[in-house]
Amino acid sequence: MSNDYTFSAQLGLSFLEQSTSVMVVRVDSEGMILAANRHATTLIGEPLLGQPWHTMLLNFSGDMVLADWLADTARPRLLNIRTASGLPQTLEVTVEPTGDDYLLFCEINAAEQARMGREVLELNHELNQLTRELALKNDDLARLNALKNQFLGMAAHDLRKPIGVILTYADFLLDEVGDALSAEQRDFLQTINGTADRMRRVVDDFLDVSLIEAGRFSLDERQVDLGELARIAIALVKLAADKRKVQIISTLDASCKAIFVDGAKIEQVLTNLLSNAVEHSLSGGCVTLASRRLPTELRVQVADTGAGISPAQQLRLFQSFASGQTARKSSGERSIGLGLAIARKIVEAHGGRMFFESELGHGSIFGFILPLIRLRSAATPAASPCPIPKEQS
Repeated sequence: MSNDYTFSAQLGLSFLEQSTSVMVVRVDSEGMILAANRHATTLIGEPLLGQPWHTMLLNFSGDMVLADWLADTARPRLLNIRTASGLPQTLEVTVEPTGDDYLLFCEINAAEQARMGREVLELNHELNQLTRELALKNDDLARLNALKNQFLGMAAHDLRKPIGVILTYADFLLDEVGDALSAEQRDFLQTINGTADRMRRVVDDFLDVSLIEAGRFSLDERQVDLGELARIAIALVKLAADKRKVQIISTLDASCKAIFVDGAKIEQVLTNLLSNAVEHSLSGGCVTLASRRLPTELRVQVADTGAGISPAQQLRLFQSFASGQTARKSSGERSIGLGLAIARKIVEAHGGRMFFESELGHGSIFGFILPLIRLRSAATPAASPCPIPKEQS
């Protein structure tokens, strides 16, 4: 009897080593793994000898007692096994006693495999259906976006003329008969003029957005003077700055005045940044426009002494139509969030990027960075950086 058992054990051990299509594991009565064939080690992807048998199982809860399970060796069990690929594998496990030990034969259950195959096919069919539906919805969104851009362009174009008429007549009345008006009447005219000017800027923003999103945004690049662009932008916001008693300081790096860009669009960016800084500054505050040539880039920034922007509002900066993205302006107005979004598109079209930093109670800094190739003298050695107010990125 002893010789028969020894011979059977040797045959079993030989099978453990040679079997490649079935996972075979030998465990003792305590559930410790004594041997495992090559297929088992490859499937699990880690050494098994000396480990508890349940280390192979997926999501083992610890409530499966080996002795109770092995008491019934007549029927196979379905177990979910961890595999080296990270995917679970359902195996049909049959137990064969060998003296004091047990052999666990684990093979793929054909019925389970077929069921899983059907589920995969069904899921794949659903995924294909969802993909088709998503493609149709994307087409609808693209069509609706094109219609929206067309509407914005048409509406903005039609609004430009009446707004221009209002501005022209308001300017005429202020210039020609302003002295003959009472203080209240002049204030009314100035309110009309200022409101119409803000409407004109919003209309221009709508036109820019429609062009950008329609893919018809182009640059008219030529050599311009950054100092001159800054002077024009400052002049455009000076009236609002004087009204709020906000001082504007310009500190430009003399080594980076000549730049190769679309001058009108960079002027638009500067005007937007300066206008925002003035409108968000407290009365008597200061706005600083500065530029600096760095070893690999040109940096332009506008700093204000306003109340700053909260972290939640910062997340919505540079997004078109982001409600309240820059909070309520000091003048009591609310921004529709187009200016910064357009400024970002303009800067990115020049190969640059926007940046900002803000902290509640400590003001804000907004600016942009252009590649050094935009400088006329970019091929020459970079000059020493000029002093600049507090730099943020």
